[in-house]
Amino acid sequence: MIALASLRERRRSLLGTLITLAVAVAVLTICGLLLVSARPVTPDRYAASPVLIRPVPPSDPEAFTEPRPWPKEQAAALTARLAAVPGVSAAVPVHRFYAQLLRDGAPVTGEHEAYSWSSAVLGGYRLAAGRAPAAAGDVALGEDLGLPPGARVELLTAAGPQPFTVTGTVDGSGIWVGDPVSGTVGGPGSRAGDAVTAVSSARVGSGGAGGGVPVIGLLIGADADPAAVAVAVTGVVGAEGVVLTGDARGALEPVGDARTRWIGLQVLSALAALGTFVSVFIVASTFAFATRQRHRELGLLRLLGAVPRQVRGWVLGEVLLLGLLGGAIGVPAGLLAAGPVAGWLVRTGFEPASFTVLYQPVVPVAALAAGVLVALVGAWSAARRAARVGPLAALREAAVDDRPVSRVRLLAGAVALVGAVAVGVAATRASGADLGSYALYAAMLLVVAGSLLAPLLLPRAVRLLSAPFAGGRGATVLLVRQHVATAARRSASAAAPVLLCVAFTVLIGGMVQTTTAYYGLNRVTAVDAAAVVVPDGTPGLSDAAVAAAGGLSALPTTLYEGAEPLPAAGVTPAEHTVLTVVEGDLATLHRSPMGGSPETTSAAPPAVPVGPAGSGRTPPAGPLVPVAVAQGFAASAGWAVGGRHPVSGPDGQPITLEVVAVLAGGPLPAGILLDRAVVRAMDPSALTSVVYSDRPVPAAVLAGLGGRPLSAAAYAGSGQEEDDRLVWVFTALLIGVSAGFALLAVVNTMLMSTTGRAGDLRVLRLSGATRRQVLGLLAAETAAVVATGAALGLAVAVAALAALARGLSVQLGVAVPMVIPWGTLAATVGVCLVLAVAAATLPALGSRRAASPSAGV
Repeated sequence: MIALASLRERRRSLLGTLITLAVAVAVLTICGLLLVSARPVTPDRYAASPVLIRPVPPSDPEAFTEPRPWPKEQAAALTARLAAVPGVSAAVPVHRFYAQLLRDGAPVTGEHEAYSWSSAVLGGYRLAAGRAPAAAGDVALGEDLGLPPGARVELLTAAGPQPFTVTGTVDGSGIWVGDPVSGTVGGPGSRAGDAVTAVSSARVGSGGAGGGVPVIGLLIGADADPAAVAVAVTGVVGAEGVVLTGDARGALEPVGDARTRWIGLQVLSALAALGTFVSVFIVASTFAFATRQRHRELGLLRLLGAVPRQVRGWVLGEVLLLGLLGGAIGVPAGLLAAGPVAGWLVRTGFEPASFTVLYQPVVPVAALAAGVLVALVGAWSAARRAARVGPLAALREAAVDDRPVSRVRLLAGAVALVGAVAVGVAATRASGADLGSYALYAAMLLVVAGSLLAPLLLPRAVRLLSAPFAGGRGATVLLVRQHVATAARRSASAAAPVLLCVAFTVLIGGMVQTTTAYYGLNRVTAVDAAAVVVPDGTPGLSDAAVAAAGGLSALPTTLYEGAEPLPAAGVTPAEHTVLTVVEGDLATLHRSPMGGSPETTSAAPPAVPVGPAGSGRTPPAGPLVPVAVAQGFAASAGWAVGGRHPVSGPDGQPITLEVVAVLAGGPLPAGILLDRAVVRAMDPSALTSVVYSDRPVPAAVLAGLGGRPLSAAAYAGSGQEEDDRLVWVFTALLIGVSAGFALLAVVNTMLMSTTGRAGDLRVLRLSGATRRQVLGLLAAETAAVVATGAALGLAVAVAALAALARGLSVQLGVAVPMVIPWGTLAATVGVCLVLAVAAATLPALGSRRAASPSAGV
């Protein structure tokens, strides 16, 4: 009852804390609902197949790489066995290759893969008009593309634009070609199928020169039980693949959707974590401030006979009620906002188009409990301090801090500072994926350390900042200094939200700009280019676009060691100029089967003859392919020059890699480099990411090829536009959450501070100070506290950014500049200052007692 009465009495001063908790619970509710909803959805093209079989996926679910496909002969044998399973009416292998419709010379965004017509049945698709594609040059298109049967169209393939005739339209979205066409190398127009080499010969001899089979779909009889069929199929498949039924079929969602979903997961997790941390921090600082203001009230309770345990329970009871009330407001708000937020995430690219909200009752209950827990954790230290208030505190008039920092607080601050230094040192040695996390953890620890040690730092910092004004007229500067020195803890509590706000806004903005500088350096130091050609509306550049652009490029692909992906890329002798050989000879990377010169290999993939019988060398599994490997990859994988390593190609066929050279570290397209023609023979749909040219590239030569030229400077500054856009939206979200909470705390703390100093202000008025002087003093004190908190926040951000820049420099091998977003800093400090001064002066401005010197003391 006492706690409830206290809340009613102090409802105005606790309003900011209540809003903070309500917003935190709303954020947790939204993030929780969206996190449990972030599950893969079965692609429409497989919706009519109750049982799907895929190859064994990589062990790392965040690899975002297609599983190693079945080679065609293995897929044919497995399909035959599956078709014989009782209850199975058809087993359909899926063939696909890169193809994108060109309309008026521009690629049509959306669908960028063509499928074998036989697989249309797996999605339940039917012809709406015309006939099915059968011969080369035939294509069936979804009705949504608006092209009737008989229309002449161009499809952009990995080889380049190819002419097609629309033979039919389908009641669904997609592109379909005849089964014989989808099984050729690279789809239509690929020249790699005519390469008379060991690589292509092995593929022709095994039943086809195209890519492997990534999925086999089953259709079952009307009276068959899908669960029973799945059990039988599992026994047939064995270790060759994974059987998917029901919601598990969502594992076949496109890799791009899986990556988008993962990005959304990171966004939601970061928002929830940051919101929780900021909420705990703000509740802790607010209740610490409130406890300091209520010393006389708490001392009076002790004087009336309350024991420390009762005082602590009273404070925690207030917090518990406040947390429940904040949860009661925040949960409904979060439930109402989840749908619009989900739609916004889809529109901005943080979730795939199939994303929908699933309302699970456990989420709001968990969010409410989390809100209460946040409040209790934040106020625990303040409750312990309240319990230590002695009865004589009721008789004190002064708010002088005899010991601004207790030994426990000093020790905790030192531990947080040491922890921040340790995390910062770890950041300089972390990988790129972990660098940002380490920097954020270091900043969190520094914020905690700065807040705990602020009573020691604040008076000295204020004296330093006010030194230039010490010689001015009036006593304002002296009063500001003395107030901060005598009420160090109260001033530190007021500065804490500013420290938090500046630290996180500058850190998050600086992290993005520093990493952007890193990736820009990573790109431009790779090669001295006058122009760069990048994809325009396509996932990559075709061979025709690469040829039109000229210059240097790499053709990325994926090899497989068992089920695990090995990133690789194909290069030509021209790219040797930007590679540094540590050991071996790059010339042997392009040896021809007949001993021809490297230049002759541009039209056909090479093969290396196996050593003669009795030479002591192990016969390779599949063709023997020479490769060069990066020094870092060689060290981690244990590969060395002369070593042979059996792997699978991107089409699933076995090959044996022979290491002929080790390359120095630095910006390399992949850890394993092969001859480009070998990659094209194995991976008909491989697309080039970027082309570096030593001369300007006219935009006209790339017309209809899905590429656009950029200057080297523009490329270094722009990066990958879609990823950069997502990063900047993510940055705005994080800054919005952290700054929003912190600014709310700034206003709340300053309001509480001014309200709690009504007696001090009356004394000033009775001492002869004018109303304007009182308001000026409040504004000056507030400005000093904001400036000091901003300086500490900037120090926190700079320390974390320095660790980040150092780690990136170590990875790249060149100095990466630390970028401080001065504009963000100025805007943040300005907003903090305006809100803080307004919150500190408006209560005094509206108070008659503050305005009248005749008011009682």
